[in-house]
Amino acid sequence: MPLGRSIGTPITPISSVVNLLLVVQDDDGIEGWGEVWCNFPRFGIHHRARLLSEVFAPALVGRSFASPGDAWLRMQALSDPLRLQSGENGPIAAVIAGIDIALWDIAAKKAGAPLWRMLGGRSPRVPVYASLGRADEPGPTVERCLREGFRAFKLRSAGSVGDHLAAVRPIRRLVGNDCELMLDLNASWDAQAAIATVGELAGERLSWLEEPIPVDAPPETWGRLADAAPMPLAGGENMVTRAMFDAALATRALGVLQPDITKWGGFSGTLPLARRIVADGRRFCPHMFSGAPGVLASAHLLAASNSPQGILELPVGHNPARDVMLARRVTGGALMLGESPGLGLDTDIATLAPFRLPS
Repeated sequence: MPLGRSIGTPITPISSVVNLLLVVQDDDGIEGWGEVWCNFPRFGIHHRARLLSEVFAPALVGRSFASPGDAWLRMQALSDPLRLQSGENGPIAAVIAGIDIALWDIAAKKAGAPLWRMLGGRSPRVPVYASLGRADEPGPTVERCLREGFRAFKLRSAGSVGDHLAAVRPIRRLVGNDCELMLDLNASWDAQAAIATVGELAGERLSWLEEPIPVDAPPETWGRLADAAPMPLAGGENMVTRAMFDAALATRALGVLQPDITKWGGFSGTLPLARRIVADGRRFCPHMFSGAPGVLASAHLLAASNSPQGILELPVGHNPARDVMLARRVTGGALMLGESPGLGLDTDIATLAPFRLPS
């Protein structure tokens, strides 16, 4: 889905939006939707699609599993040799996550229940925040989102503390003091500069500062930054193994944990993690910057976690395929998941024809 221009990011320039969606069908003809993370690099969508069709589909089709969790464990085991030989933990983890989401969608449909309830959630109401991409004009986009019912917003910035202040201050004036405001730096801030100057952001009343430095920076560096920061630090989208999350929970640097259900774990891996985060008193706020199945899976995950302070990232930029599929409105700063079985995604795949890439 072309953006029409090239956009600079701290990761790589981008000129399009991509989503890798999948449908799984069981022997009874029940279909489940899933999504595989493939945001960077954009051409990674082709590689992950081939992993899905040439490695995982042949290994799964025609087999029986006791539950989606059983299938998740089997996928982990069968992919271990490939993971080691290829060194590609991320792409493999993302494909497993996407399949797992689809299998849980099937399981809940067969049970006749929405996933949020089947997985132990108490309420279908999911608080959300508008997540702006670097291709979005911040002022006009935030004004539109305010009219649409959003009451929390996340901006992106890169550079020095002066650049961050320039990004945040006009939007804080626009939304006032009653709205939550967050800032995502996509691991682009020099660690020593961040430690020295992060205090200058104190007056902007940020609910969190997301990935100011790389997730694999030394724990003592994260600890020093957390001590200097006047707001909670957030991260988790780039953690793609259980060991990485274990290490994050073992330290106190991150006040907000943000696993991405399409990048690692699916429901089978991420829901137990979410419950650990909530039990530990951290704020559980799933990362999501992809398509409709991913958004809905993240919403059901957050609802099932019963997190008292949780809030879901809802991307609001250019993504026509997502918008065709996701026919839900924000009301009072939240999405209502409702009672439809599974993810609640009822889409005629033909509506996606204008956006499909050749295989």
